[in-house]
Amino acid sequence: MRSALLIALFSLLAACLLLSGGCKDGGSPLLISPQNEVELGRSAADDFERSVPLSTDAALNSKISRIGRRIAAAADTPQYPYEFKVIDNDTVNAAAFPGGRIYIYRGLIDKFNGDEDMIAWVLAHEVAHVAGRHSGKRIERQLGVAAVTEIILGRSTAAQIAGVASELVFRDYGRDNELEADRKGLEYAAKAGYDPTAAIAVIKVFQSMSGGKDPDKMELLFMTHPGDTTRLDQIKDECARHGYRGKYYP
Repeated sequence: MRSALLIALFSLLAACLLLSGGCKDGGSPLLISPQNEVELGRSAADDFERSVPLSTDAALNSKISRIGRRIAAAADTPQYPYEFKVIDNDTVNAAAFPGGRIYIYRGLIDKFNGDEDMIAWVLAHEVAHVAGRHSGKRIERQLGVAAVTEIILGRSTAAQIAGVASELVFRDYGRDNELEADRKGLEYAAKAGYDPTAAIAVIKVFQSMSGGKDPDKMELLFMTHPGDTTRLDQIKDECARHGYRGKYYP
C-alpha cells in the first residue's frame, strides 16, 4: 500500500513538473539525480564499448586522459567521475555519456594533428554537456513520467534503460545546448590553462570538411551541431567579451 502511494505521489509530482515546462532546455533535470546519471551513463557506455575499437596506444591514451583531467578539474561540477577514452577509428567525432564518460575518436585527433589546445576545447565542449546535465534532461523527456518514477524508486536498473541513454548520446542536443557547450568549453579550456581561441581553429576544420559552407535548414535537422558560421561568430564574440587572446584570436 505504501509503495503504491509513493508511486502515485512521484508520478503526480513528475507530471506536474513536466506539464509546467520545468524540463525545457536551460533548466535542471527534474527528478533524475546526478547519481542516476552516473549509473545510466556507465551502463550505456559499457554497452557502447563492446561495439567499438578502443585505442591501445598507451601514449595517446595518456595524453587524452591528462588533457581531460585538467578540463574536468575546471568544470562547474567536478564531482562527476569523468573518464576520457580514445576510439581507434577514422571517424571525426567526440561524444559524452551521462555522468562523465567521454570518448574522442582518433580521426578527430588526427584532423587536429594532435594539437593539445584544439583537443582540449573539444573535450571541454563535451564536459560542458555533462556539467550542464544536458543528457539528464533528454533522458527524462524520452523516458516519460512512468519510467523516471521507476528509476527513482529503484525498480528499473541502469542496464534496463541503457539503450535509451546510449541512443540519445548520438542525437542532436539542440541548438541552445550546443551553443551553451561551446561557451562553457571556452571557459573550461581557459581555466585549465589551454588556449581557448583554439575553438576558432576547430570550427574552421569543420568548415573545411563541409567545403566552407554551412548546411541548409533541412540538413541541419540531421546534424548534431548548429551551423558552423553561427558557432564561429559566437565564439569570437565570447573571446572578445572575456578578453581571451591566443594563437587563433590575437
